[in-house]
Amino acid sequence: MDRALQLLLFSFPLFFVSRAHSTLYFEAGTGLGTFSKADTFFGTSVSSNSGFSGSLSAYYPITREQNFAHIDLGLQTRFTSTDSTAGSTLTLGSANLAARVEIWRFYGGAGYSPISFISKKGEGLLGLHPYPSNSSYFFEGGAIWKVIPEFQIVAAVSLEYGTSGSPSPITEYGLRFRFPLNPKEGGSSKAADFDGFRYPFGIMK
Repeated sequence: MDRALQLLLFSFPLFFVSRAHSTLYFEAGTGLGTFSKADTFFGTSVSSNSGFSGSLSAYYPITREQNFAHIDLGLQTRFTSTDSTAGSTLTLGSANLAARVEIWRFYGGAGYSPISFISKKGEGLLGLHPYPSNSSYFFEGGAIWKVIPEFQIVAAVSLEYGTSGSPSPITEYGLRFRFPLNPKEGGSSKAADFDGFRYPFGIMK
């Protein structure tokens, strides 16, 4: 994992390099997360191993988006919440350096967070604070519905792993909503590149 972190840190400055035909995009998502070994990590009994999950990301393509396959680098924040048997909210969060490979309407990606965050005993999402000596990493994949140049919908599934006794893995299923900052810069102004509102992947558009 140290080797993977070194590669990410080495390539991450490319995130800020201006490239022709590429555009920054933001992505927000929500879904269902399933914990493993949650009782041990939070130090209390949980009422369910499933809970709410979410993410907020910013990615920048470092290769031309017009290619059949291209690579994106970015930052992805993630969190998953559940409830204790006493009714308080328990949350695990991370802030990841991440990379993706996008091929046509599908993508696969991974990321690493050197620090994990936790809130418990009723602190809620706003009570997140660093969890000592704990890092995490994730793998994800999904299908992309390119509705219009300014808006895309992604169906995603991911596995997140942690160290130092954290719930591992956390399985997440959900939807992501992607907003390119300037789609015309990314070569995305052609109608043929997008699927329309009625059907994913342009079927019967």
